[in-house]
Amino acid sequence: MKTTILRKSIFALVIMFACGLFASAASPRNYLYDTKEVDGKIVSKVVFLNEEGLLNKEVKYEFSYNETGKVSEKKAYRWNKATGEWDPYYLISYQYNQETGEINSDYGMWDKKKKDFSFNKQQLVSPASAYDSIFS
Repeated sequence: MKTTILRKSIFALVIMFACGLFASAASPRNYLYDTKEVDGKIVSKVVFLNEEGLLNKEVKYEFSYNETGKVSEKKAYRWNKATGEWDPYYLISYQYNQETGEINSDYGMWDKKKKDFSFNKQQLVSPASAYDSIFS
């Protein structure tokens, strides 16, 4: 008798936990974007989280372009509520190899001690055909 009640209680807890997970997954976060363009190119984008009508700064991106008009650098910042300033987060530099048809990306996160983007350095090679999907 006790084991039956215990099993039913555990089953009910599991169902309630699963329903909670589904409910949180079903309510996506509401983001708004403030995009700045110069000559048809995005130079910065600020992402705000809309929470009950209040806009909270989350992330800011800055873009640089090379002489051919392709993105050469993407710099990300996170909003620091305590200081009221944008803190550097990561930097991705892009080089385009016409011979191989590849995009070489160098990624680095902000290192607070060194004051540069040398933490967790990584490299990625993508096909040039992926340009639109990377920067859309």
